[in-house]
Amino acid sequence: MTFISADSPKKGRNFALACSTSAITILLVSGCVVSSDETPGEPDEAQSNPSEEANPRPSNQDGEVIASSTTTATTLGSELQVDVYSLERMNSEFLRLRLGVTNNSPEGFNIGFGLAEGDDQLSASYISLIDAENQQRYFSFDQSDGSCFCSSLDGPIASGETETLWVVYPQPPADLENMAVVTPLTPPMLDVPISDSSESIESSNLADAQVLDLTMISDQLEDQTGRTESSDEVSILLSSDVLFETNSSDLSNEAEEMLDQVAQEIDDASAETVSIDGHADNTGNDSVNVPLSKERAESVESALSDLITRQGLSFEVEGHGSADPIADNATEEGRERNRRVSVTFEK
Repeated sequence: MTFISADSPKKGRNFALACSTSAITILLVSGCVVSSDETPGEPDEAQSNPSEEANPRPSNQDGEVIASSTTTATTLGSELQVDVYSLERMNSEFLRLRLGVTNNSPEGFNIGFGLAEGDDQLSASYISLIDAENQQRYFSFDQSDGSCFCSSLDGPIASGETETLWVVYPQPPADLENMAVVTPLTPPMLDVPISDSSESIESSNLADAQVLDLTMISDQLEDQTGRTESSDEVSILLSSDVLFETNSSDLSNEAEEMLDQVAQEIDDASAETVSIDGHADNTGNDSVNVPLSKERAESVESALSDLITRQGLSFEVEGHGSADPIADNATEEGRERNRRVSVTFEK
């Protein structure tokens, strides 16, 4: 399985995604159903929509649906549907997402913060876009006052009605043809085509664009290995249980093939320095775990030095004991994952 994550400085966003070739799974939040005589709370006064003159709403409110997904994180389930009408380039710096939200349930539905964040209630400001080709995630623009560069609904979505929303993002590279639309309420919509709009949109009071590199993490459960990968660095996690016998720093017979693959990858990379870090679970005492984890890292360094054919590499080796767990030490599976040696280098 491959995981993708991106930590954003924008309003403390912290996203985690699980991806395969055909689907992306995301952390979900819930909305709420309101009866027709209920009135939702008014959006905070701090929320300000862009003016109609500076930021005109799309002229074609309905339009052709180019992607669609029903909710998996509301009580309405498939009765609440999100449709994408367009993902279109505007001017030379903006990308506008136009979408419709349809309530097919017998009651009104208050979308609340289901697609939004911060003070942007009833908007779609929490929807993000993924450029899989360049491994980047695009977040919606904020205005200088902290409100989103987007439209908002006036209130609940009535039974049988469709309401439209739009959100503005930084424009991706000119040759990019499609992106994934990721919402908090639905499964993602993949390969949404990017078109060009003849309309223009202007705003002189925008916060800095938020486009983050994605970090990919993959695991091979059968041998408890894994890797994290960003645009410029790779870290390969090797299970100590596969590399070594219990309480030993001598490499096992199974380690050779695994380290040979790591060496080939380092040979193909541009790195001048390779960091090797040994880690342990919290069983026992760090007076034992720290030196043992360093000795294991040194054994991996010694083996890789013999296997790597590229000249001019240097190694940095450390043992951390149980100081940096990546899983819960309260479970056997977690302790197994924490017993590891990581090999990190630039691509």
